[in-house]
Amino acid sequence: MRFDVISLFPGMFEAIRQGVTGRAFERGLVSLECWNPRDYATDVHRTVDDRPYGGGPGMVMMVEPLRRVLRDVTAAVPRSRVIYLSPQGQRFDQQAAESMSRLPGLVLLTGRYEGVDERLIDAYVDEEWSIGDFVLSGGELPAMVMMDALIRQLPGALGHADSAAQDSYAH
Repeated sequence: MRFDVISLFPGMFEAIRQGVTGRAFERGLVSLECWNPRDYATDVHRTVDDRPYGGGPGMVMMVEPLRRVLRDVTAAVPRSRVIYLSPQGQRFDQQAAESMSRLPGLVLLTGRYEGVDERLIDAYVDEEWSIGDFVLSGGELPAMVMMDALIRQLPGALGHADSAAQDSYAH
């Protein structure tokens, strides 16, 4: 399974390469590409945030750098679903993990600030998912939670073939 993560903090994803999930990477069951929207900003300051279109408090991630990165990501992995990690998304659970683990890959868009400009979500995002009813500083931790749950479902990721099926939330 291939994960393409769009994040302002790609270094955070080194943690997913440890332990059980790390062994899945070592065995070639999983791959990860991180894409930093700052690399797609066009100004000298590599600006990726702006006031929300239409007003409102705080800042959102700008459309243009994200649009450019999403064009490159979806060209690299045209069959992958684009998932936005958001508190407003559908609740991620074991059933979703089992279903998504059968996909060839996912593009995980991790927001920061007050989120992502809604115009970008409407144009590029296939699904919004949440790991719970609380607010975090960004979507990186939810993305890693989702990745961990999916990787555990992959054949060969755990030490024993029946391990994932016998976990407490499995059927």
